[in-house]
Amino acid sequence: MKALWFSKQARHQQLLSRTREPMATKNFRIVGYLPAEQHQKLRDYMTEESLTESAALVKIIKQFFETAPALSAEAVASETRENFARLQAEIAGLQGRVAALEAGIQRQFKSSPPHFAAGQPAMKLRPLKAADLAKRLGVSAETIENAALGGSAAFREWSKRRDPASRAWLHQGNLFYPQED
Repeated sequence: MKALWFSKQARHQQLLSRTREPMATKNFRIVGYLPAEQHQKLRDYMTEESLTESAALVKIIKQFFETAPALSAEAVASETRENFARLQAEIAGLQGRVAALEAGIQRQFKSSPPHFAAGQPAMKLRPLKAADLAKRLGVSAETIENAALGGSAAFREWSKRRDPASRAWLHQGNLFYPQED
């Protein structure tokens, strides 16, 4: 029994020594046993890639060792924290810039004349029919006609309260004329 064990041990040493010695191809020989599932995957890979078993193993091992190592969870978390801090700083900077722009706009708005388009001539309103004035004032044409029956001064005050630009209107004939302030 001891002799059998010795021969197994010697055989094992012999195999180990062979794996360390370069072959005629200058490549090293490897010996191993694969579980059935991985062996089938290796066979499928060999078929897909049209490779021999040796070439497939070399390609797999190269891919394994030559690809960039995956970052550890802590490295990813650390990088994420750094990116988050950097983005927070950028956002704070942008918020400061937006606040400065808002302040500048407010200063400019306060220092500008009350009429934004002061350099442009005022738009001249033309006389309107009852239906058109009713649309402008947001009432019916019948309401316009009834209000006009109350007299010129009363109609001017009434129309001024309802006009979007607080413009008074005067009724003459079939038309309503805008009044200058």
